[in-house]
Amino acid sequence: MTQPLLSILIPTVVGREEQCENLLRKIKGSIAWKEVKQYTNGYEAHYGECLSLPVCFQVYKDNKEKSIGEKREFMYQQSMGLYSQMTDDDDELAPNAIQLILEAIKSNPEIPCITFREKCMMNGFYKTSNHSIKYHNWEDNTDGFDYVRSPFYKDVIRTDMAQRVPFEHIRWNEDERFSYALKPWLTDEIHIDEELYYYIYNETNPTERYGLDKQ
Repeated sequence: MTQPLLSILIPTVVGREEQCENLLRKIKGSIAWKEVKQYTNGYEAHYGECLSLPVCFQVYKDNKEKSIGEKREFMYQQSMGLYSQMTDDDDELAPNAIQLILEAIKSNPEIPCITFREKCMMNGFYKTSNHSIKYHNWEDNTDGFDYVRSPFYKDVIRTDMAQRVPFEHIRWNEDERFSYALKPWLTDEIHIDEELYYYIYNETNPTERYGLDKQ
């Protein structure tokens, strides 16, 4: 197939099939997709290629045998798109996210990353977050937002750049550490000043959430 402009990478685990299917329904919408499921490198993989837009999704499911850092690194290496964006199975993308992201990519297909604002629902309470290369650290209560983040896997990263930066093979805080390692590669950005990623956090047992019993 022709290389998609965007690959949406979705890590999931056994027991979260309902959440993952709900996310896929929202991504696929009412347009047609060509889909295939197979087993690859220890993961149950589910691929979908949109028949009308240059977008695909790639889902990888396991039972937390591997750390999330190792899994995210593997997913970037498997990405089919010119750009990659990673959405966790219990989060969501805004209804207009794919459209706005594709417009940004087409406007400058050499841009290192596309960033945006994030809607955070923390135990039912709304918090604001902004992602941009202008931030050098992950901070709270900065620049008028509850959280600010230098770009990481939730943002849209040129796949060849993301593939150069290894993840630490750890079970939590891999996102922040990856962000700091990625930062030197990101010399420019297109920033979409809208909430395109919806982070939904409900406090759970950390041993179960991060698979700490699998270590």
